[in-house]
Amino acid sequence: MIRSLAFNAFFYIGTLITAMVGIVLVPIPTPIVLRGLLHYWAGAVVWGMRWIGGMKIEFRGLEHLPAAGPALLAGKHHSECDGILLAARIPGIAFVAMQELFRYPLIGAILYRLQMIRVDTCGGGRERENLAQFAKRAYDSRRHIAIYPEGNLMAPGERERYRSGIFYLSRDLNLPVIPVATSVGLVWNRRDWWKKPGRAAIEFLPAIEAGLDKQTFMRRLEEAAEGASDRLIAEFSGRPHTPSQLVLRSQGQTGSIPRASAPIT
Repeated sequence: MIRSLAFNAFFYIGTLITAMVGIVLVPIPTPIVLRGLLHYWAGAVVWGMRWIGGMKIEFRGLEHLPAAGPALLAGKHHSECDGILLAARIPGIAFVAMQELFRYPLIGAILYRLQMIRVDTCGGGRERENLAQFAKRAYDSRRHIAIYPEGNLMAPGERERYRSGIFYLSRDLNLPVIPVATSVGLVWNRRDWWKKPGRAAIEFLPAIEAGLDKQTFMRRLEEAAEGASDRLIAEFSGRPHTPSQLVLRSQGQTGSIPRASAPIT
């Protein structure tokens, strides 16, 4: 409990200070300086997670991550720190973020200047066009692009319906997709205040090639991300390997369906 309180103080105070510095940097014509600040802040958070909060995160499968972009990463989404961990590992990364975040004071202006990719999680044809347009800018800048297809934070052992925006990005940009598995929710679950000391991992998996049909692509992405995440959860929790359960948080449903019997859309 003491370690969690100490880390929370470090994290929130440090984030506020970084945001205040960031807003001063927004008027600078190039976003490179602000991206450097994001990378530095993310690295500081990861340091604090380990040495203050006792949360040691391993990065696995780095051989599957191209040294230079552009590349598409589709991650399992356990925690509000998922993006922070990727930003600490990958300088200049572009995230697909909910458009609501762009309306927040300070944060919204910084996200705009960082040229993050805003998206309406309700989806639709028009939103796919917007997603492709904003992603093309990151692609042209040779940045890695990270998206969380579930669109919601899911506790370890849960999964949401995978949105198909990542398929259209892969098709439109003609890029393979690197699934990203995680067990980070074991130590920092969703937006929980209390963090737990322990070990967890993020794993980059072999890329799914571009050019597949939608159904095949979505099935392979979900099977890869969920299967590897289930394996990591079992490894770091010491619990038996259990397939994730479908929980439709976006629709207000909390019932669960075993992964093996759930439809893939």
